Amino acid sequence: MRPETKQYTAVAIVLHWAIATAIIGNLTLGWWMHEAIDVATSRAHAVEMFQLHKSIGLTVLLLSLFRLAWRLLHRAPEMPAHMKRWERIAAKSTHWAFYGLMMAMPLSGWLYVSTQWRGEVALNVPTLWFGWIEAPHLFGLNHLGEDLRQTLSGVFLEAHEAFAWGSGLLLLLHMGAALKHHFIDRDEVLAHMIPALADSRKAAAADRGRGLVLSLGLSATLIAALAVVIAVLRPAPESVGVGVGAGGGILSVPGSWIIDADQSVIRFSGTHAGKKFEGRFGRWQGDLRINLEDPTASVIRASVETASASDGISLHDRTLPQKEWFDSDNHPVATFESTQIQRLSDDSYSLDGVLRIKQNKIPVKGLKLTVSDRDLRITGMNTISRREADLGMASDPDGEWVSADIEVNVLVIASKGS
Repeated sequence: MRPETKQYTAVAIVLHWAIATAIIGNLTLGWWMHEAIDVATSRAHAVEMFQLHKSIGLTVLLLSLFRLAWRLLHRAPEMPAHMKRWERIAAKSTHWAFYGLMMAMPLSGWLYVSTQWRGEVALNVPTLWFGWIEAPHLFGLNHLGEDLRQTLSGVFLEAHEAFAWGSGLLLLLHMGAALKHHFIDRDEVLAHMIPALADSRKAAAADRGRGLVLSLGLSATLIAALAVVIAVLRPAPESVGVGVGAGGGILSVPGSWIIDADQSVIRFSGTHAGKKFEGRFGRWQGDLRINLEDPTASVIRASVETASASDGISLHDRTLPQKEWFDSDNHPVATFESTQIQRLSDDSYSLDGVLRIKQNKIPVKGLKLTVSDRDLRITGMNTISRREADLGMASDPDGEWVSADIEVNVLVIASKGS
């Protein structure tokens, strides 16, 4: 016969409080996000919190699986002898229902985001675990037909919300029962998860409230610990410098003018959920065929690696190369080629051209070219319509989330090769 167990193991206790803290925090966060995502003033913050919510949910799922395995291998403490049969059945039922909900709730959320659909439109957003590891979409749900994705997303979302409500109600019941055991029945049930209460039970009646203080203090400590872990795991914002290192991503075609990689840059900017972003392309090359005798007869070309687009926000950086946006697997480069160069003054010229993104031709006008015997500079800003470029048209065709127009700023500084 296995010996009677007086208390849960240290591993079980830590997992219990860590999971409980994460679930309570995530339930609160989820209810706030549900309203905040549709309010203009809180939308940008809600988008960030959605990633945190998903990250905590995945963590709860992993910890719950480990907790279940640990529970199956380690016997739980015996229930107090005074408990009636129906109370024992209710306690065990609640216990195992919790295990089911701890896994069903995050799993249903994972299935929902795997459909890549929200409401009536596509939602092509990756799930990044604390901005670090990209979680896969389950069962290829994101590749199903649009009607099926929309239907399944609704089913999984309703299930996720039902599991959330169920978890909240079950949590209140569980907490109420634990407090009843401690303050009314005055048995050892709560002490099984808070060992310090075993000693406080021996104290005078005036000290009986110490157990409640200890449990609240432990919860607060775990919340702080979780925040520290998240802060440690979340990587620092990626640098939006050019290429891998300063100037490392810009090349000049042999025989042409040499581009100053430390000073030259192609930037883009816009808004996402009402919040401004600014990024740049890290890898590109230019071919500057300048006719010094007649600059208007010059030819200027550039090719930009679309996968190098970055604004330092992991969610954006993972999304931009995807099929709906730059589709970098099938269209690895965007190209520019000059079509007309007109003189403005002795050494400055107006530069027009065509930008090709995913086979879409977009006119570029009004760049300024300044050239001398040894130095060259190209500057200017153009507004690119996402619709014309076919960027994000499946999930955000009307610019509700990402601005419909994106500003592109160019600065190219080059010198004459020897």
